[in-house]
Amino acid sequence: MKGRVRWMFGRCLLCVALSMVTVAAIADTPERILWDKRPINVQLKIGHERLIHFPDEMRYWLPDSIKHKVSVLAANGVLYLRALEPFPRTRIRVQGLSDQQVFLLDVMAGEVATVGDELIVITQESVRNLSKEGASHKTAEDWRIRLTRYAAQQLYAPERLAGGDSAIKRIPLELSTPVPLIRGGLVETVPIASWQGNGLTVTAVKVRNLSMQSLQLRFDKFNALPVLNLNDRLRGDWLTATLQHSYLGLAGSDNDTTTLYLVSHQSFLESSKLTPLNAKQHSGEQHDG
Repeated sequence: MKGRVRWMFGRCLLCVALSMVTVAAIADTPERILWDKRPINVQLKIGHERLIHFPDEMRYWLPDSIKHKVSVLAANGVLYLRALEPFPRTRIRVQGLSDQQVFLLDVMAGEVATVGDELIVITQESVRNLSKEGASHKTAEDWRIRLTRYAAQQLYAPERLAGGDSAIKRIPLELSTPVPLIRGGLVETVPIASWQGNGLTVTAVKVRNLSMQSLQLRFDKFNALPVLNLNDRLRGDWLTATLQHSYLGLAGSDNDTTTLYLVSHQSFLESSKLTPLNAKQHSGEQHDG
């Protein structure tokens, strides 16, 4: 259980807005990189394992020149890299299995002083800024990011990273049963926790695949199937929507569930445009309206 929780947190899509390029980490915080088609620099410390998280299950190609100099394992969308001896900057190609997205890593190993344990690769397709054009302000944008980060840390971070924030408080949920938040009936959505800060509310929603096929969750149109375009299917009035990870395995598999973080001006119930009675009536139903 602890391993799955750590894996879920590691893949969390945090601290992201569409305008972001790179977010540097501070001590004990994973480094987060927005993929912008440029190779990602990855520095390894000899004997130190580093985890590179991707938004999808993936495969990799390792050049012959470093096959005996680095230990590599790919599992659950994470690339585990451990340098066995120094080597110069070398390019590794990684490809997502569902959307075929190719990532390039420029990896080098040496006796560096410090290096973070984890690096999270984020794509713009995994995060959607739903604010109306021109309505956002930098302060509000910072708070959307801050609230999303805080919610994910409280739910899934290892204890050493789940610190408090005196400006953010947990609030009661109006309901905690399945609600028809995503049209189509392919997934079940259940709100699990809400927090407030600076006049905004963030709600964590569990999203579970109900179908017997894997699903790719995105905020744009994509030719590959099966894909759920949440930009069209997500109900409610939200400032930002952030996916913990974008791939769902088929119903009943170990990775059939993810978390969706929704930031809004109002409470979850008000922003979702549902009433408690309406939500109860639609609980567990497939609904396309």
